[in-house]
Amino acid sequence: MEDTAKKYQEEKAPVAEKFIFRLGLADVLRLTMFGTLISITKDITRLPLHLPGHTSIYWMGILVLGKGLIPKFGAGIIMGIVSGALAVLLGLGKEGVFVFFKYFVPGLLIDFLAPVFYNKLENPFVGAICGTLTSLSKLVANLVLGILLKMPMGFIALGLGFASASHVLFGAAGGLIAAVLIKRLRPRLSTWE
Repeated sequence: MEDTAKKYQEEKAPVAEKFIFRLGLADVLRLTMFGTLISITKDITRLPLHLPGHTSIYWMGILVLGKGLIPKFGAGIIMGIVSGALAVLLGLGKEGVFVFFKYFVPGLLIDFLAPVFYNKLENPFVGAICGTLTSLSKLVANLVLGILLKMPMGFIALGLGFASASHVLFGAAGGLIAAVLIKRLRPRLSTWE
């Protein structure tokens, strides 16, 4: 009798409660799309700027945009897992399989940053802060991986101030662009639920 009642309650529960992080299937598919965009854009767009962190303008922009359009906990983690897995499969870094963490750490951080700002990522100031901090987390993950894998990091240590400033600048620009896009897209995507 008790098993039948429990089985009935499980069948009656909404699908969103049965899925990962209480996100619905449609949200997970959308987040997978954003995570794929991060890796594919990084692989396809090879801008010859030769500045550290220049990819953050679109990388962190897409990450903040995805979190802003789907402001639920776990959104950044899913985007980080998908983009990290694709980065490993596409061979996007010299770190081998550990390149996964360079993509996962910013996704994890945005999930904890957004609630601090009440998920108001459409605010340009908040978007810039989140873009900056996630870009710096990518730099820190890169440095930690370099140290752990005993990669030659002397040139990065010498230019760490410039690299940090560059990551801040490009991350903030990506966050600002994402904030503008969130503000314009969110009213048009009211039928996403």
